[in-house]
Amino acid sequence: MPVLSGAGLLFSKLEDSTEVRNFATIVLALTAAVTVVSNVVNFGNGCSMLKLPMGMSLAFSIDWLAAFFSTMFSLIWLLVGIYSREYFKTQPNEKRFLGFYLMALGAVIGVSCAANPFTFYTFFEMMSLTSFVFVLNSQTKESIAAAKKYIYYSIFGALCGLVAIMAFYGSNLIRVKEFVAGGSLVMELGGRMPIVALITFIAILGFSCKAGMFPLHSWIPYAYVQSPAPASAVLSGAIAKTGVLAIIRIVYFVVGADVLRGSWVQFAVLALSIATIFMGSMMAYKEKLFQRRVAYSSVSQVSYAVFGVMTLSAFGLAGAVLQILFHALSKNILFLTSGAITYKTGKRYVSELTGLGKAMPKTFVLFTLAGMSLAGVPLTGGFVSKFCLAQAALNGNFA
Repeated sequence: MPVLSGAGLLFSKLEDSTEVRNFATIVLALTAAVTVVSNVVNFGNGCSMLKLPMGMSLAFSIDWLAAFFSTMFSLIWLLVGIYSREYFKTQPNEKRFLGFYLMALGAVIGVSCAANPFTFYTFFEMMSLTSFVFVLNSQTKESIAAAKKYIYYSIFGALCGLVAIMAFYGSNLIRVKEFVAGGSLVMELGGRMPIVALITFIAILGFSCKAGMFPLHSWIPYAYVQSPAPASAVLSGAIAKTGVLAIIRIVYFVVGADVLRGSWVQFAVLALSIATIFMGSMMAYKEKLFQRRVAYSSVSQVSYAVFGVMTLSAFGLAGAVLQILFHALSKNILFLTSGAITYKTGKRYVSELTGLGKAMPKTFVLFTLAGMSLAGVPLTGGFVSKFCLAQAALNGNFA
């Protein structure tokens, strides 16, 4: 529904801004409602839309991951869409933005509910192509350069993912073509474990581009800063999480955690995630541009979830899912409040924010609470997720 509605909006004759906003808001609300109801009614079920050669198919299913991510994404899109009604009163290309915004929602729901790697990859690419338009919305020289960087990194990351998927499909390393809890590798790997490890690492590295993990992270501060505030919110709060979802699907539903536990792949990805956490934090600390500081924070925070996934433990996976949820909430608040500050005052640098707390108290209270959650201050959601991740690291069995 959102994909067709977004395409219809782009080609429609609607020109009045109020009508465009109302149409988009209605579609977003209906999508959120249908998604929630569908997840409840169809939980544990699936369907195949299209059969293709080599046993591939365009298929969807609702498991706990699909229900969690699709619900979270649809609600984020709705809330950010409501925020954008006021924001775009002073921004260009509102109709085009909202058209692609709706199509991107359909893409992330497709990613969430994909029943196999082929379907996942198809909608992952659709998500990249539709969200690419967010970055170049203003069509300035800087936004075009940032959009190019975003799409180049996305293409490279997706290509790595495609190579890995093709390798799994074509080498008879997996028993079935669908995602299976616990993995679906053939039981008798023989001497093929090094090949499995290499393919898995390539897949994780490629899809981690969306999550902003080192070394495929440098597009994030440019893309987030050049995007409108609503776009930055969904890029960080939702689209970045699809990279983590991809890693979860590969590790737990294709290869299997038991296969990777103690392997060089586990330790390599753990090392990269830890390096990204420290690097992103330090770069955020040094950054003077307000919105770019928030963007560098995303580089660090999303890698906490990657770290949790790669502990290959139930506690770590729970911590990763909680980190995804609380980071999505906190980072949406941070980007939307930073957008509101720039919208009202025109100030863009951290040094210019002195005294604004008195002028915009409600905005800065929300900003402070969201920042406290990201920092993991006790009694906040971020503390709960980081506590789980710390426990997984201390108690994990890495051998």
